[in-house]
Order: sequence, then C-alpha cells, then structure tokens
Amino acid sequence: MTAKEYNNGVRLWADDAMRFVVRCGGSRPDCEDAVQEALAALWSHRGEVPQEKGKSYLLSVAYRNLMMSIRHGKVVQMHAEQAIVEQTQAPDERFDLREAIEKSLQTLPEVQRAILQLRDVEGFSYAEIGETLALSDSQVQVYLFRARVAMRKQLKTMGYDNNR
Repeated sequence: MTAKEYNNGVRLWADDAMRFVVRCGGSRPDCEDAVQEALAALWSHRGEVPQEKGKSYLLSVAYRNLMMSIRHGKVVQMHAEQAIVEQTQAPDERFDLREAIEKSLQTLPEVQRAILQLRDVEGFSYAEIGETLALSDSQVQVYLFRARVAMRKQLKTMGYDNNR
C-alpha cells in the first residue's frame, strides 16, 4: 500500500472503524485511542498490507486494541457500576426498543457482539468477518446464530417479542 492509498483508506475507513469499536462497547475516548493506534499500525505496516485488505486490517487492529483496553480495566469498572444499577431496577420497568437492544447487546460476549455488529449493521460477509476477527466461516455463523438467539431471548424477557 502506498502513502496515497493509505491516505485514501484513512479517509474512507476511519469512520467505519470508529463506528465499529463504539458499537463493540467501548467508551468514546478508549475507542478514539484504539482507532488512532490502529491507524498508526496500518501506517507502519503499509508496505505489508495490500490495499484490498486495508479495511479489514484496520478493523481487526482497532478491535484488538479496544479489547485490550477493556481487559486492562479502563472500561470494566464502568460496566460493573452499570450492572449494579440495573440489578436494583424493578424487572417490570419498560425501556423503549432501542434502549432494550443496547442493553441486551451489552450482555453478549465480546466476539458475538462484534460479529453481530459487523454482519447486521456493517453488512460484512462471513468471510470478511472471519478475516477481521481471525475466525473460520463456520465459527462466524455459529457465533452469529448464538448472538441472535441470545438477543431474542433477552428482548423477550424485557417484554419485546417478534410480533412488535
């Protein structure tokens, strides 16, 4: 990848990468850091990464950076505090559908949440998701199926069913 291709890629892919890591559950500053570090990694490896693999590489590195940040405790404390607040709420409280979806997304494991985001929101193919997250196509399909089942079940417990 040349410097010109890198600059074009940054212009085209940076927003997608930011949107992806934000939807994976990070705080805004952590997501910005993850994307900036991914852009720096793409720049330093621009000679090794072909143009057609640039977006996938950027999303993979941004995702890994964010997950490292989460695992090191920068975001874990915020989620723990949120869980305590949610446990104290009455179970029959109703949320609008968007809030219910966001809440149920946060209950999914990281990989399932990322796959659901890439497939249903970003429109990636199974092969692209597998390449981005270093999974086989069958693993992607299984994780996506499990994520959708878990989301359906969680939404049903919140009072939302398929008839709405």
